Amino acid sequence: MRSLFEIFFKYSLQDFARSDLVFTAEWPTWLLLLIATVAVAGLSAVLWRRRGAATPGQLLAVWTLQLLMLALVAVLLLQPALKTEQLKPGENTVALVVDNSGSMAYGEGPRRFDVALESLAAAIPSDSTGLTSQYYVVSDVAEPVETFTGAEPAGTSTSIADSLIDIIDSARSQSLAAVILASDGIDTAGGLSASQLADVAAFGVPIHTIGVGRDRIPEDLELAQLVAPTKALPGSTVTARVTIRHDREGEARVRVYDGDELLATEAVQLPASTTTTTAKVNLDLRDAGYHRLQFSVDGVDTEPELRNNVRSTLVKVEEQQFRVLYFEGEPRWEYKFMRRAMNPDGDIRLVSLLRVSPNKFYRQGLESAEQLEAGFPATRDELFAYDALIIGSVEAASLGEEQQQIIGDFVSERGGSLLMLAGPNGLGNGGWGQSAIADLLPSRLPPSSVDSFVRTRAAVRLTPQGADTEMLRLAATANENRAVWASLPEVADYQTTGNMKPAAMTLLNAVTETGSQPLLITQPYGRGHVYVLATGGTWRWQMSSPLEDQSHETFWQQLMRALVANAPPGISLSANGSQGTAEVQLRAEFRDDAFRPIDDVRVSAVVSHEDGDTYTLDLLPSQEDAAVHVADAPLGETGTWYVEAIAERDGEAIHVARTSVYSESEQAEYFNIRRNSALLRRLSDATGGQYFEPGDLGALPDLLRYSNAGITEQILRPVWDAPALFFLLFIVKFGEWLLRRRWRTI
Repeated sequence: MRSLFEIFFKYSLQDFARSDLVFTAEWPTWLLLLIATVAVAGLSAVLWRRRGAATPGQLLAVWTLQLLMLALVAVLLLQPALKTEQLKPGENTVALVVDNSGSMAYGEGPRRFDVALESLAAAIPSDSTGLTSQYYVVSDVAEPVETFTGAEPAGTSTSIADSLIDIIDSARSQSLAAVILASDGIDTAGGLSASQLADVAAFGVPIHTIGVGRDRIPEDLELAQLVAPTKALPGSTVTARVTIRHDREGEARVRVYDGDELLATEAVQLPASTTTTTAKVNLDLRDAGYHRLQFSVDGVDTEPELRNNVRSTLVKVEEQQFRVLYFEGEPRWEYKFMRRAMNPDGDIRLVSLLRVSPNKFYRQGLESAEQLEAGFPATRDELFAYDALIIGSVEAASLGEEQQQIIGDFVSERGGSLLMLAGPNGLGNGGWGQSAIADLLPSRLPPSSVDSFVRTRAAVRLTPQGADTEMLRLAATANENRAVWASLPEVADYQTTGNMKPAAMTLLNAVTETGSQPLLITQPYGRGHVYVLATGGTWRWQMSSPLEDQSHETFWQQLMRALVANAPPGISLSANGSQGTAEVQLRAEFRDDAFRPIDDVRVSAVVSHEDGDTYTLDLLPSQEDAAVHVADAPLGETGTWYVEAIAERDGEAIHVARTSVYSESEQAEYFNIRRNSALLRRLSDATGGQYFEPGDLGALPDLLRYSNAGITEQILRPVWDAPALFFLLFIVKFGEWLLRRRWRTI
């Protein structure tokens, strides 16, 4: 049915918007100006002679209406028309593209794939457009087909951007007017980046998208993301974070298996206010070796797709010895009880250097008699042999400027952790706020001229950030953990820390007589982390608690593990990639004992699947870091992949780094099955196309006909005979007649 606008103006508002208004009558400009001048002058002269019979306002009104009538007549004589660019019949093509990846097999009544085919059939241009259709199926690549008959959604991955670039690039020799893509918008290659979007838009071909599927699936639960460490120490507790996608409130239960052994189960509440819920699951891993951990979410009764309820990861439990250097300036209770809390046969060796006189030190935890014989390390090689450094109640002036600079390099370049402890001669009292390492610290310490060490007891409380930190977990559940911390005896003292720096995070607070103040704070710095524990009195947790209470030991053991956990080794290999992707980035790092890059090496990697498939690739030097070599490694099959990076010099292997990764690339299409309308809209908006729902394709034929891509021609459509012009002419003349009749003076 024609709209009211089309009845009056012959064509639709969209036709006017996409066209230019032109005049087709070839009248000379000088003649038009002459006629206009004569008309205005003649009308003015006639009305001037009748000026005595009417008022000036009446004369002006009649003069204006007569001029308007003459202008309308002039417009009709100039023969206005719409000049429109449209595709030239018979010389352009349109690409009809259907997503045949595995997610399109999901059924919500009819399968998404079947809805997509029906939509493309409805969108095929009519004969009046003169377009030739070409057919493509896409998943990770685009494949031209003669017809969609027999096509099935079987692709194991989806890369929408790469597929569209293939289609448009292959059609360079043809006049491609548009692309019509029917898809659920799920892209397992990582989505549509800004650079990919720019690459697609650069071709200048509009892409019209048809979104199939549902944005919300209340009957489905999905284990959307799993984040877990890849390495752990024997007997350690590993914290994994699982993210569950849901479209209704309820409760889900997460189960974790190590082979056939059930390691943990966790109930997770799913609120109605969000569609993703993240929960922590704590796992105790005792035995050394590789552990393939399977995380699963119990499905709801009506859930049609259970394959997205399971994810797996690989954790290597490896016996490793870490070394922590503790430099203390005076014998005190904190020193004694900290050392007692650490197991001398454990995976952390605490090497302590206690100053007993200006030039004499008491050494404990040594590996050799020569270790630290001259006192605090004076060279990079000596200090970089440790994974973490603790500085107690000792003045900054006790270390030379070069030693302080080495401490800065230890954190920023080595990636070690630094823990500063409170004490009469520590932190601000020790002048560390004005030392060479002041920039490393998470707070701006008070000057040494102000006594910031307070020998008054203070209660300790967890901050929200501290409650979410594994190293401060003293009980199994969050509520129990807060209760344990609230029940701990007061610490013996505290030290003011000054203002926090922007990147600092407070994990513990001290409740003092003057209010609450930070007690344990941290911030990242370079490759490492810096901590400040503003008390030297945690020993009271041991002295004032029952003998069986292990809170003090647990705190220091977990804090020590946190200090060494992120200290990178000099030789390392990592495999990083998004879950479900069929490719990971290998990153091999080779540094000497002083953590300087090892130069002049050729690095290659041997990549092996657990079933025996093996291939080799070269790793290229990174432009950002001479010690790093990188390469992208495809992981075709689901399962465990073992990677060995070999650094060679003059054909001889000098260093080897190893890692492993569990791939679920073949399962990617079963995850994130909700329609991604936002991706499809971005794609259409960026290319000049339009997004459609399957049942609303009425505007698509016109969009195709007037595409600005391909071979076009100009058409002229007259509008001089539009009823609106004649109706307006009648209204003007009739209005003049009514005024004359009313005034009866002109």
